[in-house]
Amino acid sequence: MPKVKSKKIENGPKEITDYPKTDSILYTDGKRSYNYRIKQEGLYPQLPILIYTQGKNKYKIPDGYCVETTWGRGEKKKTVKCFINYIEGKPLFKIMYGINFSEEIRSNISSTTAANAVLKKLFPLNEKSLISGVHLFGIHLITLKQARENIRNIKENNVQLISLEHCSKSTLNKRQHKFGNQLKQHVQIEESKIYGKDRVVLKQISYSVKDMDFQIDYEKRNDIKKKKLISAVQAIDLNYIPREGYRALTAVESNLQREWAVSEQRLKITTEMSQKIPVTFINLPLDFTEYSNSESIEIIQNIKKDGTRSVKDILKYIVPVLISNEILDINNPIIHLRVSGDGRNVGRKIKHVMITIAILNDIQNIHKPDHHYTTVLFPGVEKYEVLEIMMASFIKELDEIKKNGLMIGEIMWNFELYFSSDWKFLTICLGFNSANSKFFCPWCQVSKYDQGNNWKISKKMENIHEYPGHNRKPLFYMIPLDKWVPDELHILLRIWDRLWYLVLSELKEFNQFDDICRDEIVKEMDRIGVNFQFWQEKSNTWNHTSLMGDDKKKVLKNFNFKRILPPSRAKAIRELWDRFHQVYLNLKLKDYDAQQFRFEAEDWLELFKVLYMPSDITPYMHVLVCHMSEFMEKHKQFGIKAFSCAAVEKKNHQQVTHFFRQTTKDGGKNKKSAITDILEYENRVLFYLFDNVETSTPKPKKISLM
Repeated sequence: MPKVKSKKIENGPKEITDYPKTDSILYTDGKRSYNYRIKQEGLYPQLPILIYTQGKNKYKIPDGYCVETTWGRGEKKKTVKCFINYIEGKPLFKIMYGINFSEEIRSNISSTTAANAVLKKLFPLNEKSLISGVHLFGIHLITLKQARENIRNIKENNVQLISLEHCSKSTLNKRQHKFGNQLKQHVQIEESKIYGKDRVVLKQISYSVKDMDFQIDYEKRNDIKKKKLISAVQAIDLNYIPREGYRALTAVESNLQREWAVSEQRLKITTEMSQKIPVTFINLPLDFTEYSNSESIEIIQNIKKDGTRSVKDILKYIVPVLISNEILDINNPIIHLRVSGDGRNVGRKIKHVMITIAILNDIQNIHKPDHHYTTVLFPGVEKYEVLEIMMASFIKELDEIKKNGLMIGEIMWNFELYFSSDWKFLTICLGFNSANSKFFCPWCQVSKYDQGNNWKISKKMENIHEYPGHNRKPLFYMIPLDKWVPDELHILLRIWDRLWYLVLSELKEFNQFDDICRDEIVKEMDRIGVNFQFWQEKSNTWNHTSLMGDDKKKVLKNFNFKRILPPSRAKAIRELWDRFHQVYLNLKLKDYDAQQFRFEAEDWLELFKVLYMPSDITPYMHVLVCHMSEFMEKHKQFGIKAFSCAAVEKKNHQQVTHFFRQTTKDGGKNKKSAITDILEYENRVLFYLFDNVETSTPKPKKISLM
């Protein structure tokens, strides 16, 4: 018969004892046995002092504990005395061994570290032997755990807790700390059962007791809290949330950053950025007497509030980030710097005038207002004499970086300068005639009596004073004339104005501009989604709603002229408008053929001359037909759309709307200049854009346990 193998049955872990009647406990796991003699039972410290062993079992480590442990057989049988005492909140493991326990090993790392150190002393020839510190110290013994916890429970059960509403603040804090620490310890014990090896990190918990709300934060990392605070400052700043409004929100939602903390952080950012990019102010020269009329006092007072920021300081701050983002190439150290300007009414006589710079190399952000950096800002008037004084330091810096470049880090950067603005601001800075002068074009010598299509850019900045109409030295004389690029948006807006004016003039000329006609226009505007009204002035003249750019585009594309004009005339006007719309769309295309564009623009102008008189041609039409194809060819690296002033105008509008409101106009209650507020805000925006400020945080996965 074949032999039958005997099945070896291994017993599970056992504790054989009559503790506490006797001080001995025999523990066996089927492989190794330990005999313990309890010298001092010890106690488990209270949280948060209590420490657990490492590993998945996480046994509580007692304090004031002493045990004699015997293990092994025959000559390998050894006895040691083990101690555990908490020193400064951490357990110290000590093992005494040898004759009369005369030698000792200590460790504040773990029981296993101490146990294996002793093992090497006892068995020096067997270096690979290892022993469990938990077993050597008897930390795992259930008998001792129950004995210690029974003592604790007896003590705690004899304590009558005071009702929550009668507790002092210190008692509430102690209970909250105790509850939070016990919860944390429980999570540490149970985490492996649910998430395996992945560690669970408690960040925050909220709970309530008797309608009293409590919150415990476990994150102590100041860097994380600072990042969240800076993100809150950014959100408030960029969305123009007033202080009172945010304070009201924090009263509703306690998890929001406190308003005082936000204000302190904003002030800190402002101070730090003011050191990197100082805001300076210009005093009006005493001999400046250009204005002698009744407006002079108001104008001069406002001019004294001019604020500037150095172009060089701004560039030194942003260029390193543009390099790291691979927008600028250190192997081709050329920065294409665009200058723009805009004025917007903030009063009946005073405008909010701003001068900005932008990096054309950063083409992805060129249409964003925050990437046009304000260098000069003042409330005043758009006059050559005023701009000459206000921009003196700015002009000097542009001249220096154009001639000499600018050292940033260890790289010398060269600059190509450009200018773009609306017609009025451009001609003021160029020291040129207004648009209704005989010689109206900044780029060629055409006169308003010669509206041919063969004109090209012929003027040179070097001898600009020799051309008719150039009465003053250009403020930006260091920028070549073919880099003074017209704003494509204003080309659309001003030509639309002329086309709409001609339609209304035609209706008036043939006595068709009556109530019925006006009503039809309003209904058609309503059909295409444009809010439009007529009203009669005191002088009996009719006025109408001034449309914004988007509404003008809707009218240009969709208005049905058959409602107000004879069919044949309506068809011709519609064709004129459609072709202009297509010409404008092609103008903004970066890769559109410049010569093809010129042909299309000339054809459109010929159709215009068929429908209207040559005297109806405007300077913007001349520029569109004669010069925009040249600009498209010269600046095809960026495209004409890159020179749009829409972002600058939006930036100016946002600042006027927020900083010059009735409640904060020129500083409001704080008596702080709005110019100072704006430029400090501009500095903070640079910080948000170029210091990797987080705009949002990941949303946690939320569940509801009912």
